[in-house]
Amino acid sequence: MRTKGSKWIAGIAFAVTAAILLAGCSLLKQPGSASNPAVSQKSKIKVVTAENFYGEVAQAVGGDQVAVTSILTNPGQDPHDYEPTVEASKAVADAQVVVYNGIGYDDWMAKLLKADSSAKNKEIVAVGSDLLGKAAGDNPHVWYDPATMPKLAQTLAANFTKLDPAHGPEYQKRAAAYIASLAPLTVKVAKIRQSAPVSVDVSEPVFDYMAAALNLKVNNPEFAKAVEEGNDPAAADFANVQKDIKEKKIKLFVYNTQTDSKTVDNIVKLAEANGIPVVKVTETEPTGENYLQWMTSQLDQVGKALGIQM
Repeated sequence: MRTKGSKWIAGIAFAVTAAILLAGCSLLKQPGSASNPAVSQKSKIKVVTAENFYGEVAQAVGGDQVAVTSILTNPGQDPHDYEPTVEASKAVADAQVVVYNGIGYDDWMAKLLKADSSAKNKEIVAVGSDLLGKAAGDNPHVWYDPATMPKLAQTLAANFTKLDPAHGPEYQKRAAAYIASLAPLTVKVAKIRQSAPVSVDVSEPVFDYMAAALNLKVNNPEFAKAVEEGNDPAAADFANVQKDIKEKKIKLFVYNTQTDSKTVDNIVKLAEANGIPVVKVTETEPTGENYLQWMTSQLDQVGKALGIQM
């Protein structure tokens, strides 16, 4: 799911300017809205996240002391094509803490922050570069790295404590609780890793960080990169994937179901016809699931494909 739009760039300055003039508008959907009426919205730390799965972490760590706004909440929205609204621009302008993926994934947020004169006063976390040391051009799907969310929880606890020292111990405690809640993923990763290394093919590099954690060896990086960039894979790369499947050189095929590609559709059909398990993954978090549920369902598919009791 990688189609980059550019029409919004010319209007970004207008959006930021208009955001300053916009007063009293309602914010976007907030994950896990606060439940304590005694804590006024005005006194809460204002947090904006580009992606909703990062918003979940912010809400879990901040609790009633934060007001979290996640901009991308629709799983059908391509983050690369998103055009910031005036409302989104105002939310970013008003935020004290901003979290976004970075490394080229959500450049619209980087541009909003660059155009915001108050950005220097905000706590800004670009997850890919700040927490994982990645750079533009690296695989941007860093939320599939099992280390990402624990690191983000710890970072946000520190950021919230800096802004609100009185509740520092609470932020630290909630961060620890959130990290502990992800323990089932650690267990599943360890179980699958015991059966590795095994070779796999993938439709796109969306799942690659998790594949690395599981010690799954991706056989077709050139094919996957071409699909991600919206190009047809080279004939030789396509033939190699077909050979992997027909000769059963791979244990499973990882399929990003949000990919719009006839080439990939044909590969999926070929895998199914040859008894190669197809593990279905998504780039964005499905509606009605949280991060833990989302990752769990995908790891369970991998375990089943490899004959592992999860």
